[in-house]
Amino acid sequence: MKAISIGIRAETLSPFAYHSLMVQGGTATLPELISDNAIAFGLASSLGMMQARVALPSKDYLRDWHSMPWRSSVFMTKTPELLPPIIRRLNLTEDGGYKTKLQNLTKKGNFKDFFSTQEVPQGVVFQGALFGFDPFKATGLKEIIIRIGLHRNGMVRLTKQKQKSVRLNASTAVLFKRNLSVDRYLLHSLQLTAEIPLKEALEEVQQWQ
Repeated sequence: MKAISIGIRAETLSPFAYHSLMVQGGTATLPELISDNAIAFGLASSLGMMQARVALPSKDYLRDWHSMPWRSSVFMTKTPELLPPIIRRLNLTEDGGYKTKLQNLTKKGNFKDFFSTQEVPQGVVFQGALFGFDPFKATGLKEIIIRIGLHRNGMVRLTKQKQKSVRLNASTAVLFKRNLSVDRYLLHSLQLTAEIPLKEALEEVQQWQ
């Protein structure tokens, strides 16, 4: 990885949600951040790096990170917001063809077809950084739109911005056999380091090989 870091401003253009927090009747998104995985994979998709497949490949984040020419910090916001819960429905009974025995269970438990989510609204600004690759220089664009969230329903605009410090994801570091001190444990896949200067973050992720 080349010794380069790019400060990034990420602004939501449409709401997005992830199944992050358990709440009554559904899930809520962690409103204060966009994960490094979401940024990295969203950018890869926008730049045409995602291979079309008939079937989903086996889950292997280390393999996927190795295939991308960048690493990412976690993107944080100082103004976290969530929209009111919205009700969603999975019509698996009709489309999936549940047998009668299973249809009788679809109003409760793991088969419940009505659930709620809470989304991050439009207009929230997050800050973070990319390391090892400048997508703006490579594409000649001043802004890049990526898609994130459940079913990639969310749209986020990336632009360059000066950045002094970032948080890294210690969970991602472990994939590369790097053990970092965890300042905040949010989820197994989201373990935030303390804020560290951008130069130190670059020195760390250069070892994520």
